[in-house]
This record gives sequence, C-alpha cells and structure tokens, in this order.
Amino acid sequence: MSSVRHPDRRNLGTRPTLTWLEENALVQTLEDGTPVHSFALADIRQVRLAAEMAGQTSQVVLRITNSAGEEMVFGSMTFVSAGVFRGEYETFRALLTGLHEALLPHREQVEFVEGQSMAFMITMFILGALIAVMGVVFFVVLFLLQENAYGLFLVPVTLMGGGLMRMFWPRGPQAYNPEKYLAENQFDAPRAEAGTDDASQG
Repeated sequence: MSSVRHPDRRNLGTRPTLTWLEENALVQTLEDGTPVHSFALADIRQVRLAAEMAGQTSQVVLRITNSAGEEMVFGSMTFVSAGVFRGEYETFRALLTGLHEALLPHREQVEFVEGQSMAFMITMFILGALIAVMGVVFFVVLFLLQENAYGLFLVPVTLMGGGLMRMFWPRGPQAYNPEKYLAENQFDAPRAEAGTDDASQG
C-alpha cells in the first residue's frame, strides 16, 4: 500500500519533506528522495497531536515516536517564507486518517495523546506571563506616571502576553481513542488550542 505523499516544511532552517504510508511503515524523505525516517508500524510507540504556531495562526502537528525514541514530525501547514505558511489540509487529513487506521492492529503498544508536553506548556506560559508583566509595568510607567502617550503601545503587548498564557495554560496531554480519526468517522474542524486538537482539516 502506498498513500498520498504529504508535503511539509517545519521552518526556515529545515528542508521540505514528503511523508507517506507504505504497507508496513511510515516513511519520510526529502523532496529529492533522500531518506529521513522510516518507522515500521509495529515499532511506533506514541502518536501525539498538538497545535503549534504557524506564522500568525496555528496548525495541527503530528509527532510520531518509535521504540528507539526517534521522532518523525509533520504538520497541516508548510513553511513558505518568514511568517507565511501554506495549508496542506487535504494530504494531511488523508495521512492522518490512514495512519490511525494502519495502527489499529498495534493500538495496545501505541500511546495516542493530544496536547503539548507539560514542560513545553509551562515554558510558554512563563514566557507569556513575562511579556504581560513587562507590558503592564511599562504601561504604568510611561502612560500613567509620565503621561506619555507612547505607553498606549504597550497595551497590545500586554494582551499578547495574556493570550499566550491562555493558550498555554499548563495542562497535561490527554489520551484519545484512535478510532475518532478513522476515515468513516466525521470529526469536527480542529481547535486552535495548545491543549487538545481535532485534526480533520488542520
């Protein structure tokens, strides 16, 4: 079995890849065919779905880990240029559903989870808190104490920090039933949150 090839590029520092399902393996190569990963389905130990930033929006990212701790990653959007990502929703959805179907015979040995790791959530929450606090402090100093109108520019900064805190409020990843992502099941559009994600479209 050979499925549709899903294109992906993580960021500026990475090269474009193609990921697809073969009969007994999940394969990832560079666009020129250079091998990157080949995970036997029987050797996969974790499937993690999570929302990650893609420019000014977010995308659903799938992280696959094998028994050796190696990780294969691909997302629903691909990097084009600084701050610009292109949606690859159709191929992502096809690969997502195909992978979950192929892993059903191995489900007892695979951990299916949605959400970021707790360490990542805490790190991003702290970053958001620092941004929010700095925004408030400089707003008070510039606008309220010095009566400088430039202090108003700190309001969006404070809101951005608060938004990060809300998005990455620390909560552990949640287990999910892989059958929810089978092709015959109709699942909702993804929620752009860091904790849990449905991934039908990106």
